[in-house]
Formats: sequence, structure tokens, C-alpha cells
Amino acid sequence: MNEPEKQVQKLIRLKRFEEPRDGYFDDFLEEFRNRQNEGDTSNGFLNSRVSGGSGDRKWFIGAGLAYAALLAVVLTWPNGPEAKQDASRQPIIFEPKQPVRNSVTPPKNPISIPRP
Repeated sequence: MNEPEKQVQKLIRLKRFEEPRDGYFDDFLEEFRNRQNEGDTSNGFLNSRVSGGSGDRKWFIGAGLAYAALLAVVLTWPNGPEAKQDASRQPIIFEPKQPVRNSVTPPKNPISIPRP
């Protein structure tokens, strides 16, 4: 066993006999309740961080309107020259000259095997 491990074991043996002072847990509970009643709860903390005060609301409103305007532009923007429909243009239809053989369709000229 090396030296740091021995030091850690010695420290753990010493800490095993330590105890908190009398009334520590009662004081902790009282301090916790006082902080809870002062408004330092997580809900109050979250509200203060999100709102940031009344002056910052105008920035949130402005950012929301800018986002809505950008979204409206993106959704209404045409997709380029192909977006306009031209009546004279016909869709291209690809028809192979020979049928494609696959495992689903059997071949047209099956080889006949004589049966005994």
C-alpha cells in the first residue's frame, strides 16, 4: 500500500469519531425554514432569473416578434424557380425498355422442366 492510501485510511479513522455539536440539526432546520419563508425558494429564484425584471420584458417581446416574423418569411418564401407551376411543362416519366426482374415478379418465359 502506498503513502497516499495510508494517509486516507488514517483520515477516515479519525473522522469516524467526530460528531456534530449539540443543537446542530435543530439550528439547521430553523435556518432552512427561515430561508424558505424569506422567499429564497427555488420558485422565487426561478421567477427572478427568468423575468429578469420589468425592463427585460421588452427584449423578450421583441425577440419573440422577430422570431415570428422570420418564421413567417421562411414559410412563405418560394422554393426557387421550380416553385412556379408552368402548364407547358410535363412531368418526366421513366419507362424502362425491358422489364426489370426482381424476386417479386416471375420471369415471362419460365424454363419448363420435364417431370418424370
